[in-house]
Amino acid sequence: MINLAVFDLDGTLLDTVPDLTAAMNYAMDRMRRPRITVEQGRAYIGNGIKKFAERALRASYECGEPGEEADEAVGYFKLYYADHLTDHTRPYPGIEDQLSKLRAAGIKLAVLSNKYDSATAFIIDRFFPHVFECVYGESEICKRKPDPAGLLLISEKTGADLKNTVMIGDSVTDVQVALAVGAHHIAVEWGYRKRSVLEAGGARVFAPSPDCLFDIITSL
Repeated sequence: MINLAVFDLDGTLLDTVPDLTAAMNYAMDRMRRPRITVEQGRAYIGNGIKKFAERALRASYECGEPGEEADEAVGYFKLYYADHLTDHTRPYPGIEDQLSKLRAAGIKLAVLSNKYDSATAFIIDRFFPHVFECVYGESEICKRKPDPAGLLLISEKTGADLKNTVMIGDSVTDVQVALAVGAHHIAVEWGYRKRSVLEAGGARVFAPSPDCLFDIITSL
């Protein structure tokens, strides 16, 4: 029986692509690089800001790698994003109802994101105040998924057995971190990765829409 449900943020709880893309385009403008589209932003996010910046910069190169320019882009990104975290970000329809049902059933809730920690905490507090017992983004103590440090930390903080824990997310890294520690996983199909990509990454349990989450989690 599941007693802890750990959620990814971007592409799982919230559609953050418009704000993330706008922040990266601010960086691209400052660096005199071509802007990226929202669809490119959707494809590039999911492995932390630096990887997002590398992918955005690489799109403007015919060959070669962005190198140290990625760090410069991350700086500009954070400068803009700090003031525009929730301009266009919205919860996916049905998510709030599902979280309420899970809490009513006595299941503990947590967030584990590859977004940097301060932004993760601010956004969760903005949209889901007092819903999650633990909220962690990337930091020195919580390495970027698929490193298992964050999920292990959440298990310790909540007292939940990893065998009774499920990681819910839209990326292969969410699947991998669950498999690494012996937890359950649910790969969501409304996020930023296609089912075929998730299957190739080891996903075996899928949620086609947010409305399915409670039933799937309580059936594990």
